[in-house]
Amino acid sequence: MRLKSFKEKQLHTTSPHNVSRNKISSIPLVLFICMLTFICSPLTFAEEQKTDASAENTQKTANKVTPIKKPIELTQQYKEDLKHYLTDEQVKPLLAGPDDYLTLVKRYTSANGKGVVILLPEWQQGATNPKAINYLRNALPAKGWSTIAIQPSNKPENYPSTEITVAEQKKENQLVLKEYKSKLNSMLNAVMNTAREYPGIVLVIAQGNNAALLVDIYSQDDSQQPNALIMLSSYRQSNHALINGVNENFARQVASTELPILDLYLKHDNPLVLNKAAQRRAFSKQEMKVYYRQRQLNNTVTGYYPEEELLSQINSWLKAIGW
Repeated sequence: MRLKSFKEKQLHTTSPHNVSRNKISSIPLVLFICMLTFICSPLTFAEEQKTDASAENTQKTANKVTPIKKPIELTQQYKEDLKHYLTDEQVKPLLAGPDDYLTLVKRYTSANGKGVVILLPEWQQGATNPKAINYLRNALPAKGWSTIAIQPSNKPENYPSTEITVAEQKKENQLVLKEYKSKLNSMLNAVMNTAREYPGIVLVIAQGNNAALLVDIYSQDDSQQPNALIMLSSYRQSNHALINGVNENFARQVASTELPILDLYLKHDNPLVLNKAAQRRAFSKQEMKVYYRQRQLNNTVTGYYPEEELLSQINSWLKAIGW
């Protein structure tokens, strides 16, 4: 009986009617899975395409070379700073041939005006150079001097020369400096024309290489000479094999010119300045140059002039030569 009952139950479970009903109930599930797959597949494909495109764009960006802009020239930076920090009353443009410059003008503030002092910093330095120029620009007006500080040009490119032989170095240096001195002369002549509008004498105070080049320029006939020249830490820069020759020539020009010169340098100064100062003094004595004085000033920071001592040396020398 039990065996018969079990068989009947098994037969009832596996009957065709039950199998068909199970198949029918599974159809909606299959349809649901198919619809879900159909909906998700485009999204997955789109995401894959987006990922591939993003990776491709990233690779292109990485491979693309970004051009590096050249830095702004030092002279242009100085000009922009002067225009930004100083008033329009002080900053005056100057046109010398095709080149334009900036000058800082301050009128004398004393009862009587003595004249004009033109201040020329070393190349690569600003018109407000704190080593000496800026102090004189602000202090001299109280002593009766109007001041015109010039923003100079950059040092000539490729100077000193990088040629292999000494002869080639000398030739290239001469060509580069010839152009630089021509522009410097045009600029100084334009400033001198402005200075002549003021009453009194005209002095030029110049630093470093520019001071040495001015001596060379003033030995020419087409330059407008001031009444006196004051040199601060002057020397001539050049290649190692040419350094002695150019500085000896500079010393001989100082000794031979009739222009009154005050030659100042520091105890702690550029080594080349210290080495060549004695040569200028010796040549001036040999030529018996009357209006020449050389003084060494004590300082604590290399290259920086003691302010009160600097002004005292200038005033005493001007009185000694009658001004």
